[in-house]
Amino acid sequence: MDKLIVTVAPTSNFHGKEANPALPFSPREVADAVHECWNEGASIVHLHGRDERGLPTNDPGFFQEADGLIRARKCDIVLQHSMAPANPMLLGQAQGDVNDGIRTTTTTPPPEMASLEVSPSNIIAGGKVYNMLWDRLWAEKTARYLKDKGIKPEVEVYNNSDLDDVEYLIEQGALAEPYYVSFVLGMHKVNNQASRYSPRHLMHLADLLPKGAIFSVLGIGPAEFQAATLSMLLGGNVRVGFEDNVYIERGKLAASNAELVRKAVRIACELGREIASPAETREMLGIAQLS
Repeated sequence: MDKLIVTVAPTSNFHGKEANPALPFSPREVADAVHECWNEGASIVHLHGRDERGLPTNDPGFFQEADGLIRARKCDIVLQHSMAPANPMLLGQAQGDVNDGIRTTTTTPPPEMASLEVSPSNIIAGGKVYNMLWDRLWAEKTARYLKDKGIKPEVEVYNNSDLDDVEYLIEQGALAEPYYVSFVLGMHKVNNQASRYSPRHLMHLADLLPKGAIFSVLGIGPAEFQAATLSMLLGGNVRVGFEDNVYIERGKLAASNAELVRKAVRIACELGREIASPAETREMLGIAQLS
């Protein structure tokens, strides 16, 4: 099998320090956490932003500062910015602005990767529905924008039908090989477009992948390490981190994001999967090496 790409998502667009006091907020806290995760074997970081009040933000200034602090630590981890709207639930907004996340790609230099949604999403919390109106035409326009800027998309897939949208983008020439697809599993309790994790479902999704695709899996909450382990066995890649799960085991909060990365790497080593370095990850995904 190919070497394993380990992504870490160190901070969240949903919960905060009330979920785990070790969850990083400021650019410096994030950079410190990323450096620790890189030392444990993470080769991609998926970044969200928080403002000085701890509220979600897509202010390019946050990402510019965080990226600079990460690189100042001589850390060559692949920088991937989230393009999700800053969470409307926490901001008191009726719905997310689908174009808000594009601001995170306007840093200098731009991120090497960015997350890309391909279908509408409905987040349900506190008896309210927050609509994320990503549609197929928006996804195509945004994928072309990323392609023109030389930013590799991490295409997020929540259910089977999302893979039809991925196929559409490929047919339109909006994505370039190798396509990097992330299966998001276990978000079904707050997102009625999402699927729960089960081994059979993950295997089915992997079977539906288009030719030329590389996949990764992120399991939400208690599904994190179950989904990660099966992905490793199937030849896929993994994402861990406080965005997805704040526990190292049932009932025990993780001390850090690095602890979650360390556990994923340990499982991989037991299963005979070698860990990809950032340079190897760039080669696998067709991303230019750092100069």
